[in-house]
Amino acid sequence: MIAYKVFTWQLRPPIQGGDPVWDGSLSYDLPLVDVDPSENECAGGWNAAPTPEDALSIARLWPDGWPARLFRVESNGHEVLRRGNKLRAASWRIMEETDVAPAIAELSARWFVPQLVDAMAVEQVAWHRALGRPVRDPVAVARALQIALDCRGLNWKLEHVTTAWAAWAARDAWAARDAWAARAARDAWAARAARDAWDAWAARDARDARDAWAALTLKYAAEQSWVAHDPGLLTTGIRDAYASGLAVAIPLASDTLGWAMANA
Repeated sequence: MIAYKVFTWQLRPPIQGGDPVWDGSLSYDLPLVDVDPSENECAGGWNAAPTPEDALSIARLWPDGWPARLFRVESNGHEVLRRGNKLRAASWRIMEETDVAPAIAELSARWFVPQLVDAMAVEQVAWHRALGRPVRDPVAVARALQIALDCRGLNWKLEHVTTAWAAWAARDAWAARDAWAARAARDAWAARAARDAWDAWAARDARDARDAWAALTLKYAAEQSWVAHDPGLLTTGIRDAYASGLAVAIPLASDTLGWAMANA
């Protein structure tokens, strides 16, 4: 049996977290675990899904603020139980990493009106790649963040802090968050159809992933004319900043955007 399984960027379980499962070498047999034979969809065992899109819909695209990694797995002699759209077994053999773009396209066809399926799939793939931080260039990050501020009409200064933890520790002006989001994100979330599509995922994701969801939600709501904003308002600048190595951007004061580079 062929199935699909998602891990985090660092090969941790995407929902339960914990240590990396293995070092990424392939093929790899997952360690034997006990399997719950009950009819519960969520139960003990190594869980997988019958299709790539089902695996991503369960694990989410950016469970820890970094891109989820999708793998094709095969049964390796152990009984496979199917419960709803989930499979579980005592072990699976991880065979190869798989491109997420086709699965994102399939999910987009489920979620969006036909005329926006392709555009929204392209946007999600672009965010998926950006959150992988393929480049580490602090000059490019600062330049992109300035573009983001200009796009949102914010005359703020940028302050580089040493780590993402330092940025979070310094946040003492949460009123500034509304300005950073340009209120557009809240307007978009109020657009019911877009909100329903992603609420359950976005609520559990890391801050950087929520930036992606807010940008995507606004784009969809604006393209549908549910809100009167530029569809790219929450994408311009900020996505390029992540692609250049941004860890987090967060208001530190009413006129200051703090930012830190990613380490991993």
